[in-house]
Amino acid sequence: MIEEVTVSDIPEIIVQIDNSIKTCIDVPQAIADDLVKHCADNVLWWKDHKQSAAHFLYRIDDRIVGVVLVKDHWNLANLFVEPDYHARGIGKELVLKALSACKSRSAKGRVKLSSSSHAVGFYHRVGFEQIGEAKPLPGGCIPFEYRF
Repeated sequence: MIEEVTVSDIPEIIVQIDNSIKTCIDVPQAIADDLVKHCADNVLWWKDHKQSAAHFLYRIDDRIVGVVLVKDHWNLANLFVEPDYHARGIGKELVLKALSACKSRSAKGRVKLSSSSHAVGFYHRVGFEQIGEAKPLPGGCIPFEYRF
């Protein structure tokens, strides 16, 4: 079930992000740790900017299995689904909920993101378009956008 994130969810979200990154992205440990820190910093940013973001989680049996964060209603900063819950529509539901929340609030009339290499097909399927060439960064960095 999709819910809005609360401050009390932050520790579990960070654990979920850590697990997703270290399971799904094949990079050295130090790089994975940097990616986790960056994504955790996004969650902590939200704590002080709640009105400027769409932040939702997906919970099954009292466990957070997915999370999405769109900063400033245009920057999809985090999308993670626990690996055991991939291919069940959870990521799609989270993205569609976030897009709906951002549609009337996005000053840019779009949502942008940098996709990992393994998520390119997913973003195409939910309506995002690739808008540039991939950057050679760990895990991939492919620019996408969704126009309202």
